[in-house]
Amino acid sequence: MTLQMESAFSDIAAFKDHLDAILARESTRRLVEDAEAAGLFPRGIVELLGREGIFAAKWQERPVPALEHTLALSERFGRLGAGGIASAVTLHDSAIAMLRRFGRSQALRDVADQAIAGRAVLCISATEAGAGSDMLGLSSTAVREEGGYRLRGHKKMASPSPVADYIVLALRGIDESHAGRDDLALFLVPTSQLRVGKAFETVGARSISTAPVFFDTWVPAEMMIARPGTGLAVLSWALAQERFAMAAQILGACHLALGVTVARMKRRKTFGVALFDHQALRLRIADLQARVDMMRLALNGLIANAAGFNVRSCSAAKVTAVRLGCEVMSECMHIFGSAGVLETESPLGRWWRDVKMARIGGGTDEMLWEIVAAGLEPDYASYDQMVNEWQPEPLG
Repeated sequence: MTLQMESAFSDIAAFKDHLDAILARESTRRLVEDAEAAGLFPRGIVELLGREGIFAAKWQERPVPALEHTLALSERFGRLGAGGIASAVTLHDSAIAMLRRFGRSQALRDVADQAIAGRAVLCISATEAGAGSDMLGLSSTAVREEGGYRLRGHKKMASPSPVADYIVLALRGIDESHAGRDDLALFLVPTSQLRVGKAFETVGARSISTAPVFFDTWVPAEMMIARPGTGLAVLSWALAQERFAMAAQILGACHLALGVTVARMKRRKTFGVALFDHQALRLRIADLQARVDMMRLALNGLIANAAGFNVRSCSAAKVTAVRLGCEVMSECMHIFGSAGVLETESPLGRWWRDVKMARIGGGTDEMLWEIVAAGLEPDYASYDQMVNEWQPEPLG
């Protein structure tokens, strides 16, 4: 990727046009369709985005991404109608975010550059059996050994580990000089040093390629992204990036589903008139479209207000967008009637399953609401002024 190409696509309008042209190619569409059929994330997508300068334009020389580029990239991948591919690209990019902002060693910077160029596929994994969202419940460990660290344990769900070159692992960092001290740490590990298990058959987002990984390996200290005690803060920052991108993906998926459904309503006739002419159906879609439009404004608002872009706001954006997306897909599939539930007649069922998966990945609804709840502030002054609770009169 030349500096001239990177500069040309750093303008958001040019970036969008270039990305639209890439995704509209027949070769790209075929790559996506083949991946969905095979249930395997296509390395070719990352290679394509790297070769065409998409990641380079998004990152340039910054330690943090250009959020308007994140929104454009994620929304357009959502419009592809392949939730697994969109999610895997987001995980790859979120791993770049960790390396770009927190990677101090030359080794970590080199891997980030490879990922931006599309020459390496990255993966992130924290989830373990018995410790889904509970980062304090991790059993996998990192212990100092001979100038580096011995990493032992497993990860239940690592995406897209079957095709990744490197994986970011969240582990308990054990410092033997402090009895009982174990804090979250992050390491970048070549997948050649891990054993990747058989990919799971997931309900939706099949092309994300999720599989367990097992490891008992040594890595040099230069592969540590976050030292014990700082891993949770680094991971939380990266998750904010991921959740914002996931909200944008859902936005794109809703845009696609609503557009296809309106086309169906205009063409399909019942009782002598188009479905669109039935007020109940038309207004139901209008309600959904209005809320999707407001969600888009909310995401753009987060970009405009840099101070408000944080773990809490991105968690709120993700959970709100995903729950809206589930409603959109359900209603669109319903309006399609029998064609909506037949895999051979429409993609609505697949889209519905993909969005349903997003309620788990990147943080469950309940975990994200807990983050929002932690920032709730009581208004005692107004309460005391406006609320006059009845009190029983004392006896006697």
